[in-house]
Amino acid sequence: MCSKAEEDLDYLDRLPDALLLFIFNKLQDAKSLTKCLLVSKRFSSLVPSTNTIFISIPPLQHLSKPDSQTGSYMNTLRFLVHNLFLKPLRCFHQIMDPKSATSSFDTSYYQPNAVLKNFKQIKSLHLELPSPEDELGSSSGASFLKWKAEFGSNLKTCIILGATSFQRSNNFSSSSFCLQEQEQECLEETLTDDELKLRVVWTISCLIAASTRHHLFKKILADHPIPMLQRVLISDANKQGKFYMAKEKIVEMRNSMSSEHEILESSSLERTPIPELNMKLWYLPMLELPKSGYVMRGATLVLIRPEKRNMDSMVGRLDLDGDGEAFSEAVREIIKVKKSYLMTISSF
Repeated sequence: MCSKAEEDLDYLDRLPDALLLFIFNKLQDAKSLTKCLLVSKRFSSLVPSTNTIFISIPPLQHLSKPDSQTGSYMNTLRFLVHNLFLKPLRCFHQIMDPKSATSSFDTSYYQPNAVLKNFKQIKSLHLELPSPEDELGSSSGASFLKWKAEFGSNLKTCIILGATSFQRSNNFSSSSFCLQEQEQECLEETLTDDELKLRVVWTISCLIAASTRHHLFKKILADHPIPMLQRVLISDANKQGKFYMAKEKIVEMRNSMSSEHEILESSSLERTPIPELNMKLWYLPMLELPKSGYVMRGATLVLIRPEKRNMDSMVGRLDLDGDGEAFSEAVREIIKVKKSYLMTISSF
């Protein structure tokens, strides 16, 4: 039996500070760590030194009508599609092979400023935004739409993967879509004008979402410099999109912010302007993913880089770690297709 002295002993107090910090960094969740501040004076002194933080941002409770927001958003997309793509598509609507070559998304969520004040040595920051009422692409025929964007002072790269149908292999019969003897012809099927326009809408939706997160992060850094920050990830509760920046890109953005500070304060556009971009699009009517066990119908991959940057070098250096098995497998399979569309996106 334990003596009374042993029963009264607080074993947590015997843990060294380094081990407690290790535990706090594994915990990551800012809400839980904030509660730890109240446990003891020792915890209160150690928790602010946690360098890996995850913040789940709750949505604001507001009285605005969702119908008006949806209408405004759709009007914006129609305007962008018409002015940026539909006119230029007359020149770019051509299948390329290796031999030929205003408003923003709803930002109705709480800002994380109050939570960030509790942490002084953040090196890795992950913000999770609330899911919108309507997922990206849901109103334009996409049952599966995911994106991943890297920024510095502006957009560096963006990967978008979409499909009109995304099902488990055992729920999908390839014979219902493409007869076995017509498989090769089916695989080489090209996009119609309407199908291409639809994918343009997906692309613009994802770019606006990504640039909105970049603007949010700018505002966070303007209020909280977070001098030790080396990595930032902004995702959403539906895991539909990822905005990320590594250490060198964060430094680049800090250097650009001093000259942009007044613009940031006065701008009514709740997102970062998108520069002129190059876009490469691959399409497969049906794509089987044997490793992850899914079948995609209307599978579409879009790679985006700023104009004057080489697209082929991006294809060879895709970073798909941590993106999920189905996403990674689909990207690697689609880029094997020889035919693709090449387009230029005007700045907006």
